[in-house]
Amino acid sequence: MAIICRKYGLLYLMAPRTGCTAVEEALEKELGGELVPPQDILDENGNFRMHRRHHSLRAMFKHRLLTEEEAAPLLKFSCIRNPYDSLASDYVKRAAKYQHFIANSSSWVHRLPGYVEDMEFCKTHSFDEWIVKHYGSIYGNRWQRSLEALLHSSKRNRLKQALGVPTKPYLMYGDYTADMDLVMRFENLQADFDQVLEKAGVPFKVTIPVVNKTEERKADYREYYTERSRKIVQYVFREELERYDYQF
Repeated sequence: MAIICRKYGLLYLMAPRTGCTAVEEALEKELGGELVPPQDILDENGNFRMHRRHHSLRAMFKHRLLTEEEAAPLLKFSCIRNPYDSLASDYVKRAAKYQHFIANSSSWVHRLPGYVEDMEFCKTHSFDEWIVKHYGSIYGNRWQRSLEALLHSSKRNRLKQALGVPTKPYLMYGDYTADMDLVMRFENLQADFDQVLEKAGVPFKVTIPVVNKTEERKADYREYYTERSRKIVQYVFREELERYDYQF
């Protein structure tokens, strides 16, 4: 979802696993934030067309929740997280934290095609196997990686498509950071949030609460990785890692 604070001209896009629930709570309680949309937008089969928690600014325009003219004067911000760390949390949520939702047939996990099946996979497979399942084909073989590196700066998209080379970089948070004025970092969340509010002219400090913490996961995300999964993530998300100077 997005949170709009009309009094201070703020628009916040909630990116997954970036402390967004805590920021949402702070904006609602302290700055009069409104949820947009207030409910999920579903298709005729009950599956998500637009998740109320996580979507892009362009999706808001598409579903007429906000016009470009209305968005223009707002200070738009979102958040990112180290992809290595984010993936570890994603896996633990599927493998453990969210497992109890499966028994509830009306839960949101049943509205995301393939999500419950992936949760079942995580329950019986390692993090390394899960990474290979989702990103192993993108990592490809040495020949594919060499070809992609050779064509990386080329604008000949038809040639790339013919050779099976991606025409766009693989980004974890690209949809959430596109067209944003400010991008916070999960690793520096409170300080970055303070800067957003200062720029918006909020005359008081707002403390982000600690909520929705994934207690089931290990403190150090590096403990989940093998050499194989580290190399896969490094390759697949290399553009985002480089852009924001994230390291393993």
